[in-house]
Amino acid sequence: MAHENHHHEHEHEGGLRRQLLLILLTAVLLIAAVVIEKTCGLSTWQLLLVYLVPYLLIGHETLHEAVEGLAHGDAFNEHFLMSVATIGALCIGFLPGAETQFPEAVFVMLFFQVGELFEGYAEGQSRRSIAHLMEIRPDVARVTSEGGESVMMEPEKVAVGSLITVMAGERVPLDGVLVEGTSMLDTSALTGESEPREAVVGDEVCSGCINLGRTIRLRTTKAFGESTVAKIIRLVEEAGEQKSQSETFITRFARIYTPVVVVLAVLIAVVPWLIAQFSIINYQLSIWIYRALMFLVVSCPCALVISVPLTFFGGIGGASRRGILIKGAKFMDVLAKVRVFVFDKTGTLTHGVVLREDDGSMSRNVVGDQVKAEAREAVALLKKLGVAKTVMLSGDRDEVARRVAEAVGIDEYHAELLPADKVALFEKLKTQGTSAFVGDGINDAPVLARADVGIAMGGLGSDAAIDAADVVLMDDRLEKLPLAIRIARRTIAIARENVWFAIGVKVLVLLLAAFGLATMWLAVFADVGVTVLAVLNAMRTLHVKE
Repeated sequence: MAHENHHHEHEHEGGLRRQLLLILLTAVLLIAAVVIEKTCGLSTWQLLLVYLVPYLLIGHETLHEAVEGLAHGDAFNEHFLMSVATIGALCIGFLPGAETQFPEAVFVMLFFQVGELFEGYAEGQSRRSIAHLMEIRPDVARVTSEGGESVMMEPEKVAVGSLITVMAGERVPLDGVLVEGTSMLDTSALTGESEPREAVVGDEVCSGCINLGRTIRLRTTKAFGESTVAKIIRLVEEAGEQKSQSETFITRFARIYTPVVVVLAVLIAVVPWLIAQFSIINYQLSIWIYRALMFLVVSCPCALVISVPLTFFGGIGGASRRGILIKGAKFMDVLAKVRVFVFDKTGTLTHGVVLREDDGSMSRNVVGDQVKAEAREAVALLKKLGVAKTVMLSGDRDEVARRVAEAVGIDEYHAELLPADKVALFEKLKTQGTSAFVGDGINDAPVLARADVGIAMGGLGSDAAIDAADVVLMDDRLEKLPLAIRIARRTIAIARENVWFAIGVKVLVLLLAAFGLATMWLAVFADVGVTVLAVLNAMRTLHVKE
């Protein structure tokens, strides 16, 4: 799959290079056509043939997509609007008293392809930001017999309980327990943390880590399909299917908006003619058809349809680089407006530690709690971000829970709870606003599932966390919580900027076009120019600041 990923990336880059070459060649041919028009005194028909060369060179794919759309009942897409507008511009010069619009027709198609080029580049960048997760998938496993002989196998074919050897610099192919050797592991691809962590005999090691030290041996504990790597890859691939409210709105909006625009464009051409039949208004068909064509170009919803999903895709990619897996754009919507944060205590706000006590006659092991170093600062940052209430739920004794709540700065705590009590209490807390539950994912699955957004801490290797939560923090660092909220809010803010900017410019130019105050060049900017700017704005989501 890693090899496949490289293949797709090369294919994508090759496609962009071809498209760029096509754009440059068309631009040269368009300039040549304009020079021929100015110097050779050709008839309108001859000029049409000259301009058709660059037009068909750059527009053949758009025309093909438009015909395919018509054949499949999806007539009102951007390819259809561009095709109608440009074919109209090519034909308008043959109407009585009309000027030719050949350069405009080619330019609209050319600039539309420039927009598509920017979209392709931005999508490639977004995919690359997620592709680092695909790179964690190892191609082979070195399966070792008890006698020490090794055989290279595909990870999918390795049985649970097999002994595998991982050399220095190699990626761990399957989840397992370390049975021989000690080493430092680079977990950055999974957790976003640059600090390597030490692994000693008896430690669980996750697939996708890189062995930085000596050769180690592991006893595999999971089949490849159930390994950490496979689950993460599956999660990221499925994240695109969970659409945000903004994306769903844009899809519905485009479905209604485009046919309405086509009808309005027809009315712009026809209504003045009808009025002219009953009055002395001077009506020139070519002028109103030109305005209708401009209306079609301006109204193309590319900027919205392309930039909003791209914004969320980029946001998910940017978050995943920091070890925050958001299972879909719709959870970004929720994360951005969480008002109540509910925490499990042990494993989330605290480390469970074992203390050895000796009362003179016998010694015993007692499980105690050590508050995580970053917990207080993380809770303070959440409050600074506008979280109205923080609550801690614990099955522990009241005095222990109170000590932890005070140390961390939690507003409210509930102690001595059974799992069923946690669920009942959480249902009450949910009524106070959009809720997030943060747990270690092992015994918190029922509450994680009930939260508006369930966030699993310490998701590295925890099956329950990866399955039950909507957001998985791939290490157990609490400071990732405010970072996740900031990423979600920034992503949604950028999506909104794009929506209002696109709609604002389009409405303004549509009004100007209807009253004859806009040119085709301005119409092109209102469509393709706005799309390019919106796409560039969407790409900001890929870069996550500390």
